[in-house]
Amino acid sequence: MTNGPIMDRRSAIKLSIGGATALWLGSAAGAFAQGAPIKAAWYGGQDTHDRMQRALALFTEKNPEIPVTVEFAPFADFYDRLPVQYSGGGAPDMHRHSMTYLFDYIERGQLADLTPFIGSTIDTSSLYPGVVEIGTTGETVNAIGNNQIAVALFYNQAKLDAAGVMSSLESLTWDSFREMAIALGQAGGEQHYGVSDSGGFAGLFEVFLTQRGKSLYHAESGLGFEKADLIEWLAYWQSLRAERGAPPPAVTAESAGFQNAPMVRDLAAMQIGWNQQLVFYQALMTEELGINACPSLADGANNGHLIRALDFWVCPAKSSNVEQSAKLINFLLNDEEAIATLGLTLGGPASDKAAAILAETADAPSTKVLQYLDNLRAVASPDTPRWIRGHGELESLLGRLNGEVGFERTTPEAAADAYFDEASFVLG
Repeated sequence: MTNGPIMDRRSAIKLSIGGATALWLGSAAGAFAQGAPIKAAWYGGQDTHDRMQRALALFTEKNPEIPVTVEFAPFADFYDRLPVQYSGGGAPDMHRHSMTYLFDYIERGQLADLTPFIGSTIDTSSLYPGVVEIGTTGETVNAIGNNQIAVALFYNQAKLDAAGVMSSLESLTWDSFREMAIALGQAGGEQHYGVSDSGGFAGLFEVFLTQRGKSLYHAESGLGFEKADLIEWLAYWQSLRAERGAPPPAVTAESAGFQNAPMVRDLAAMQIGWNQQLVFYQALMTEELGINACPSLADGANNGHLIRALDFWVCPAKSSNVEQSAKLINFLLNDEEAIATLGLTLGGPASDKAAAILAETADAPSTKVLQYLDNLRAVASPDTPRWIRGHGELESLLGRLNGEVGFERTTPEAAADAYFDEASFVLG
C-alpha cells in the first residue's frame, strides 16, 4: 500500500524453487528465539512482502520464544508451489490462503481445525460478520479472514475531467458506464482505452449477478446463474472492446502485475479491481486517482457489491506447530502495532478496531479506500457467499473464454456453452 521502509535486501536470502520466487527472512530476533521455528508464508506484491516482514519482526520481538522463518511469492507462483508443498509434507505452518482455492483444500481435509484456539489463543470477538464464518464448516473453523474486501472502480481524475464525464460516476449504470468508457477511449486518442478489460474478472461478474438476484454458485454445489447471464456479460465486454471502451485482448495479455496495468501504462483512464489496489496503483502514478463503486442496475435494490473476507490465515492439518501458529494469527489480527504496520496491504480492515487504527495514520489513498468501504456498507449486499471448490479453475476459464471472444475466435454464445460444459465437469 503506502510506501514504507524497505527491508534491507542483504538481510534476506533469495531462492528459486520450482519456478516460484521465495524469500526467507534472516531476522536477528530469531537468533534469540528458542524452540523449533514456524514457517509463515504469503503471496502478494512487494509492499505486502515488506510490510509482512516488518510485522513478523515485531512478533518475534514480542514473542522471542517463537522463531519464525518466512516464505513469499507473487500469487501465481505461490499457488504453483503450494500443492507440491502439501503433497510433500512441507507446507508452511501458517500461511495466507485465497478463497479462490480455499475450499479445494478444506474439502480434502488438508487444513487444521482452529476451533480449539478461538476464544483463548485467537481473539475473534471484534471481527466483522463473515470473517470467521466463511471459513467455518459445521462446527469446524479451518480459516480466519485477514481482511474485508470489495470490488471497486479506480479512475484517473484528470482524464475524466478532461473528457467531461466525472458527473457520470454519481449514478453509474451499466449503460452509462459503457458510454463513459467509450468516450474516454476516444478522448485519449489512438491506442487509448476507457477501462481495463474486466470480462474475465469473476469478482466483477459476481457483482453483475448479485444485482440480478443471482450468484456465482448455488448451495455451494453448482452454478447460481443461467447461460443467458454469461452470454450477456461476454457480449457486454465485446461491445466495449469494439469501440475502444476496453483494450483488445493482446493489450490485456500484457497487463499482468500492477506496473503493467493499462491505467498505469497510460493506456486507459480506469481500472477495476479490489479496493485496496488503489494504493498500489497510486504509488506507481503521479496523477491523482479516485475510487468509486462499479456500475449498478438503474432500478436495483442494492448495488450488488459484496464486502467480505477474501483472504485467510490457515494452518495445514499436518503441521506440528498449530498452537504456535495460532499465536501468530492472533497477533496479526489484533496487535495494534501489527495492524498499523500492515496497513491495507492485505485488503480492507477486518474489524472496527483495525479500521480505527488505520484511520489515525492513513495517507490520502488509504483514506479513500477506508471511506469507500465505509460508504459501501450502506448499500452493499449483507451476504458473504463462498467461492466453492473448483472456483479457481472456473475463474481461469472465464478469463480464457473472454479472451477468445475478444480475439473473435468464438462467440459469446459458444463461449457460454463451453463454460457450462466445463463447469459441469469441474463441479461434478
